[in-house]
Amino acid sequence: MSFVHTALAALLIVGAPSLSQAAPAWQSARLSEPPESAPEPPDQSDTGQQNMLDTSAGLDALVTDRPDATESPETIAAGRFQLETGYTFTSLESVRTHTLGEFLLRVGVHDNIELRFGLNSYALVRGGAVTADGLENFGVGAKFRLLSGGGVGHARPTIAILVGTSIPTGSDEIDASSAHPEARIAAGWDLSEVVSVSTNLIWSSIKDDALDERFSEWGVSLALGYVLSDRWGAYLEYFGAYPSGGRDTEDFVNAGLTYLISNDLQLDARVGYGLNDRDDDFFVGVGTAVRW
Repeated sequence: MSFVHTALAALLIVGAPSLSQAAPAWQSARLSEPPESAPEPPDQSDTGQQNMLDTSAGLDALVTDRPDATESPETIAAGRFQLETGYTFTSLESVRTHTLGEFLLRVGVHDNIELRFGLNSYALVRGGAVTADGLENFGVGAKFRLLSGGGVGHARPTIAILVGTSIPTGSDEIDASSAHPEARIAAGWDLSEVVSVSTNLIWSSIKDDALDERFSEWGVSLALGYVLSDRWGAYLEYFGAYPSGGRDTEDFVNAGLTYLISNDLQLDARVGYGLNDRDDDFFVGVGTAVRW
């Protein structure tokens, strides 16, 4: 089975602008504007210095749930929308998989709550005796931010709970014919103005259609992010899946870059490898995120 339908599928089914300083530092840069075109700062006591790179207001930081597998504990602001999409190529021995779409629509319904819709992506699988193409399953979910972090360098993390499930609306040749519910805890810390750490603990219920058997799978991810400049960010990440019933575990490492075109538009790229025999030899992807 391709990378899309193993650990990454479970980790990416179901993080965003901060209302505090706990937004991941590597994704929280705000683009500078020429002084002559910058708006006058509002007259309020907690504004402080109007540094265009300051993200303490939170709402100005574009924080996405891609390209890494680790979800941010942040929720997008009420009334805002954010669409994240991309393409991934995966190579596993002689099998090549192309996945186009990877749509995640995030809708802010409260400052601490967002709805999440994973729209059907298109997958093309070729290699050996495997030939298939079609749509992946639809996904729905929600994120609830429970705790705001204490700010840069503070030990208190930002914490959120995410719940969601896939809905079997895709092709049986490409995706599962049953729902796969998931729950995760996401936590994040800004260690400094440029370095952040985020982690996820995931549980999912997966059905093996071939054996008509359902089993539980645990997952974990850990991402280290770094701000390179106003526009550029980078990350390094580990994530893995640990199914029950003596099934093989899956472990991955990946790294990527993000580039801000504007405060509401971002491009990204990633590359990664599987760490054990049953995992994908190689995967690479690109994507974008837009907020309005």
